[in-house]
Amino acid sequence: MLRTMVRILVICGGSVMILLPAWLPNRPEVPLETGTVELLQAALLAGSAVLMFGAMPHAGAYRSVCRVLGLGFLAAFIGEIEDFVSKILGWKFPEAVVVAAIMVVMLVTMIRHRRIMAHFLATLGNHAGSGFIASALLIIYVFNRVIGGPTFWKATLGDAFTPDIPKICESYLELLACYLIFIGALGLSITLARRREPN
Repeated sequence: MLRTMVRILVICGGSVMILLPAWLPNRPEVPLETGTVELLQAALLAGSAVLMFGAMPHAGAYRSVCRVLGLGFLAAFIGEIEDFVSKILGWKFPEAVVVAAIMVVMLVTMIRHRRIMAHFLATLGNHAGSGFIASALLIIYVFNRVIGGPTFWKATLGDAFTPDIPKICESYLELLACYLIFIGALGLSITLARRREPN
């Protein structure tokens, strides 16, 4: 009971801590999406990929699952860091080509290890880590479309509306989603490293 309560408090504390950039000073000329918040998003996604790749040597038959998940998180990291590399550093970054190559490797791995991937997907709902990742995807692709859109805030705030509000909300919702992905990846990496091989 005590261990469960500690875990709940740690996860909730992390959800509050990711709001820290709201109190950090920002340079006015640097947009929020290419500043501290985006770097934190990228760091969480990179950490998720590292967790999955780190679990590979201990995952046995589930090594291919760790590889696929790690590549997926790596592709998300590449997509998140693109704005920072191209706009802040001024480097031309072939994001689409790199992400496409990663997706091809993921697809080939899934086809080569169809049986273990099917078994993993069939038992995915048995672990809380998958719930965290599913919640993150709902935030990004469903909830964020409403809260991160100007229509919602125009209707809510009326004349007090400014264009920066939806951008700020969208950025922080994405940061929360990246944190949930990190927690989910942590849980899944531990589970896959300890899970028995399927019969």
